[in-house]
Amino acid sequence: MPLAESFLVLPGYVPIMGEKRVRGSVLIGYLRFIEKTWGEGGSLQVTGEVNFELDQLRESSWYDLSYSSAILNWIATKKGLDFVETCGNQTVKDLGMLSYIVAFSNVRSILAKAPANYADAFSYGKMEVGLADKRAVIKMFDTAEHEYSCSTWLGAFKGIMDRTHTKGTVMETQCQRKGAPHCEFLMTWE
Repeated sequence: MPLAESFLVLPGYVPIMGEKRVRGSVLIGYLRFIEKTWGEGGSLQVTGEVNFELDQLRESSWYDLSYSSAILNWIATKKGLDFVETCGNQTVKDLGMLSYIVAFSNVRSILAKAPANYADAFSYGKMEVGLADKRAVIKMFDTAEHEYSCSTWLGAFKGIMDRTHTKGTVMETQCQRKGAPHCEFLMTWE
């Protein structure tokens, strides 16, 4: 089924177990990144290829995961894989008023809330965060739905560090798409 035929705005919709959906806020974040990076022309190109308009999206509505996959695929194939990671990074940083609040939070408090925030934005998979003194192990179960998932998450975790003014590193240590039982990221800071 072409994406244009499956596009639905679903206010108040709760996904059925097994459906893979993403909140509009995630898609809007990706499209804002495209517009900021490549201008209105980039935004028009991707929305034309994916067959929807930015103003049709609603932040709290659920949308089929294929939209997220298509947008990230467009970024990777048209602009390069490095931009997929940058998209994840910038999407975390561009949270409107929440960005202001996050900037005054610490990385530990943001990561402690991350599993609940993940569950609110995605109807599939789960996230677990193990916090130690100056490090976190982030496990992502059944979240690597397309080949650009891990790059996007790596960028998002780096964005959390940037937004909270935390100096450190993030690296992917396991990938479910490469046979591991889950994707795993190690975040360390000073």
